[in-house]
Amino acid sequence: MGEAHIITVNTSLCARCGLCRKDCPHGLWSVTDRGAEIASQSCLKCGHCVAICPEGAISMSGYPEMPEEINSDMKPEPEALMTLIKCRRSIRHFTPQDVSPEIVDRIIEAGRYTPTARNTQGVSYVILRENMDEYERIAVSLFRRLRPIVGIFYRQFKHFQIDDRFFFKGAPVVIVVKAKNVVDGALAASAMELVARAYGVGVLYSGLFSVAARFSRRLKQKLSADSGERIVTALVLGHPAVKYQRTAQRECPKIRYD
Repeated sequence: MGEAHIITVNTSLCARCGLCRKDCPHGLWSVTDRGAEIASQSCLKCGHCVAICPEGAISMSGYPEMPEEINSDMKPEPEALMTLIKCRRSIRHFTPQDVSPEIVDRIIEAGRYTPTARNTQGVSYVILRENMDEYERIAVSLFRRLRPIVGIFYRQFKHFQIDDRFFFKGAPVVIVVKAKNVVDGALAASAMELVARAYGVGVLYSGLFSVAARFSRRLKQKLSADSGERIVTALVLGHPAVKYQRTAQRECPKIRYD
């Protein structure tokens, strides 16, 4: 987390209900005659206290916007969400239509609000648009050199046609997801894909580009990957040039009840 955030209480609004104390993961809150009080500012800054206060008495500084009030209309229909998940496909053929900057911003917003371990909020993004070809050129050159070696261990790789659009498939936009905690980055990417699909934008997880970035010092430098930061995935975005007629089958889940 890059910004300093200070938690404050408006005691004139505090109803002394104690919900902040009950919900705090670290038990830092207490309630006195003066109102709610936090023992230390050295907490996760998870925002539970801000979110749960019925009176809006607790606030946290350092953010670009105020919290939104939650109401029942903000919850999606479960079946609609399940349908969106079941109908998703990896898109490898895109139309020439661009993806607007406004939609890209909303997709990144989904990553921004995805939970992270210890609330580090340590996921960052590189949007490739104008200079996308340069990044792809570096990755393609690397994979062409590695092809004979990789083909020994991964037989299917010998059948890949590594053309100039091997990684990004001619899509108009790519969002590279970076994080020190790979799980944080993967969760963010998953949420971003759902929002992209809701806007009618197709997504391809270009995992092979992530592999190229791990082996290419030049790509790491261009993507400004800090020490310990991983290139988790690259979300290739564009409007699908294909239409799938039905969902794909999946095996039954392996479940153990204990």
